[in-house]
Amino acid sequence: MIERNLKLLKILGDSRSAFLFGARGVGKTHLATEWLARKERTFSVNLLEPEHYERYLRDPGRLLADIEGAHKGQHLSVLIDEIQKLPVLLDVVHHLYEKHRKQIQFLLTGSSARKLKRQGANLLAGRALSLKLFPLDSSEYSGQLETTLRLGTLPGIIVDNTEPERSLRAYVHTYLREEIQLEALVRKIDTFARFLEIAGQYHGKIINASNIAKPIGTTPNTVLEYFRILEDTLIAFTIPGWHESTVKQLRTAPKFFLFDNGVANALRGELRIELSERTSRFGDLFEAFVIQEIFRRNEYEQLDFKLSYWQTATGQEVDILLSRGLGAPIAAIEIKSGTAPDAADLKIMTLFSKEYRDCKKYCFCRTPHAYRIEELDVEVLPWQEGIRLLSSI
Repeated sequence: MIERNLKLLKILGDSRSAFLFGARGVGKTHLATEWLARKERTFSVNLLEPEHYERYLRDPGRLLADIEGAHKGQHLSVLIDEIQKLPVLLDVVHHLYEKHRKQIQFLLTGSSARKLKRQGANLLAGRALSLKLFPLDSSEYSGQLETTLRLGTLPGIIVDNTEPERSLRAYVHTYLREEIQLEALVRKIDTFARFLEIAGQYHGKIINASNIAKPIGTTPNTVLEYFRILEDTLIAFTIPGWHESTVKQLRTAPKFFLFDNGVANALRGELRIELSERTSRFGDLFEAFVIQEIFRRNEYEQLDFKLSYWQTATGQEVDILLSRGLGAPIAAIEIKSGTAPDAADLKIMTLFSKEYRDCKKYCFCRTPHAYRIEELDVEVLPWQEGIRLLSSI
């Protein structure tokens, strides 16, 4: 059994309620079911089951009667899986929450808050926490790096799966190309399908909406909306370019990252292509993987870092800056797939230091042992050690 970093028992205690959002296949139902199994009195609904869906679709008020019947004046923990299937049930949840306060505790899972927001659904007025679950990170599952870069870390793909490539192709087809469309998040299905193929190529790259719009026959604004859909459904995230001014930072084209390298490779049609350490593809996937790790750790541990990248006018980049609010960045991180990067590999840090002398500088790479490059004032760390360091920066 894989122990997840999102500790629901600790976070929710006996009285807090929460939404648990995450893309399909990250393990929301499994984690929520484990949480429920440790509670004394429980009630659960899975809206992916036709029987449950039809029951409450015909009469949402039945949920009120069912939960009241299970409650009987004693503490009750309630799990409603895939709540976005019937957002109207949130009115019932809100009523019960207000009526019984700490006597009834809710955990509501869903693949996206987007449909709930679009339909004006009752999000419990901030009374419920909003939690996110991602694919497995390196502290939850330590597989061979090359396999992780190729297949990603979705639990259903890499754990006890004899045909992971077939499963990834099915995931891309049935979830990305069908379920997002069935949720009525897009109107032009063919255009969105073509966009998804290109989105895989933009994994780890700066978004250029104009370049994408023309070949798929749409507008740059529509392309940007498609990227927002992938973000809202937690299929992807973006990192803005750094600027001390928040306004200017918003005007800088962001970098786009899919939430899982396996999904990116499946979208690109590259699952069967051999992955060699000597290729740029290996370096690109390694960089994306480490950034995914930083992103997840920042969310799980509530570190409150703002992630950004720094780029010169000539296109040279520092991969990740960590900051809190306005002002100078706290730390700059370069990511290298090599085992012994030297000063020549990290010369971008010289340019960066001219603007931000007091910023801590790191290189996360595949070195077996930490060392320091004195002339650049850079700490070179094994990437696993660098991820653990984040909480103390």
